[in-house]
Amino acid sequence: MFDELVAAADGARGAGAVGAWARVENAACARRLAAAADILERLIAEAGAIDREQWCIDNWTIAAAEVAAAQGVSLGVASHQLLLADDLRRRLPRVAEVFATGAITYRTVAAVAHRSRLVRDAAALTKLDTELATQLSGWGTLSTEKLHTAIDTCVDRYDPAAVRRTEYAARGRHVDIYDPADGSGTATIEGTLVATDADALDVRLDAMAAAVCAHDPRTAEQRRSDALGAIAHGADRLACACGRRDCDAAAPTASAVVVHVIAREESLRDDTPAMLDGHVPYSQEHEPAGPATTDPAYLMGKGLLPAPLLASKLAATATRQPIIHPGNAAPEPRYRASARLAWFVRCRDMTCRFPGCDVAATDCDLDHTIAYPVGPTQASNLKCLCRQHHLLKTFAGWREVQHCDGTIEWTSRQGQTYTTYPGSRWLFPELCRPTAPAIIDHTADTDSDANEARTLKMPRRKQTRTQAREQAIDDERRHNQLYVDQHLAERNKPPPF
Repeated sequence: MFDELVAAADGARGAGAVGAWARVENAACARRLAAAADILERLIAEAGAIDREQWCIDNWTIAAAEVAAAQGVSLGVASHQLLLADDLRRRLPRVAEVFATGAITYRTVAAVAHRSRLVRDAAALTKLDTELATQLSGWGTLSTEKLHTAIDTCVDRYDPAAVRRTEYAARGRHVDIYDPADGSGTATIEGTLVATDADALDVRLDAMAAAVCAHDPRTAEQRRSDALGAIAHGADRLACACGRRDCDAAAPTASAVVVHVIAREESLRDDTPAMLDGHVPYSQEHEPAGPATTDPAYLMGKGLLPAPLLASKLAATATRQPIIHPGNAAPEPRYRASARLAWFVRCRDMTCRFPGCDVAATDCDLDHTIAYPVGPTQASNLKCLCRQHHLLKTFAGWREVQHCDGTIEWTSRQGQTYTTYPGSRWLFPELCRPTAPAIIDHTADTDSDANEARTLKMPRRKQTRTQAREQAIDDERRHNQLYVDQHLAERNKPPPF
């Protein structure tokens, strides 16, 4: 089937070729999700899989890590794909068959899986799956809202308590912050708030934006944006940007929030002094200072900060911490790295070093690639791993080899290999200059209390992931049933006489 789709697309032209290759793309996506479901099934069939269900890093997370590494995406993205793959494999096999032909898109099957997830009865689910498989290919031109309505109509026919009610959306309220990889130094915020909180925030932003003097050069929308940033820093007002000494609104309020920015020394000062210890980069706790040059900085875990923003948005009273390259320094005689070594490793790596992970280095553990005390506490044996990937590496069978320049070669449980490089490789390559090779001590006491395997314990779940999902479905169905019962009672009332 897939080969036939490719052959048809090869022979198509113009808009026909666009549609034909879109169908190939859909069919390839279906096969990708099926491969992800295979990984999960293989893990669940392994010896010891039942015990892992109580682990914080359970079978699901282990499978998601393999899916994430294979595509270079985050654990969250991979977990969402795995949830859809599992639904298509276990709950919606007829819909999966249609998806495999390329007739429907990822967006469509994701909507079907989400909006039918509350259906519990096996017979009802089979009927729903069959009906949707018949209808879906004709719904390709529907808008998102109309697609949801069509799916909900089918769900309501077989299980009214499984329809996902609009008023239940408050449980999904959230605030997400996205950092576009365009070097603009800005971020996008998307969220859902309770209406009263949203109204209060809207009013407060307007009030703060209006409190500056008439000479402030920013637009009203820019002031509202900056006001939200001021709130994030704990300020109760927005500092005016007019630059006038006599402006009562010009003085900025002190911030108790700490952010970390890496910048070259010449980006922070008017003059260009000699490089400290032969190296340029600096780590900034809170906010960097001084006029900027053309060199961008890096906001830890978020991305580039252009030079103009470095100068205009960040305060002049920042604490500066030089990053000292360890060179050929000997290992430190302890498990926990010194502050100086730890800051070097964090600024060299910038993020978690597992394939596809972008967790900021400041939110990561420092992991010994070769466990201490056999492996030393030195730069060539240390890397940043977020807690999830630290646990995954320690307990779930991933192996790695670390090179002196910070490059890491990962090998998965099934033998796939991936290479990750320090984040500073492209921005501050000086930090990737090789350090002294790790000195392995094969005579070390591996039963020592300092052994990393003893210091990092696998947290256990109070509920398995399956139990938590079932409880969430129970709660939502219970809420929906109240709505259904009330609706039926109103509909069945006798007419007044």
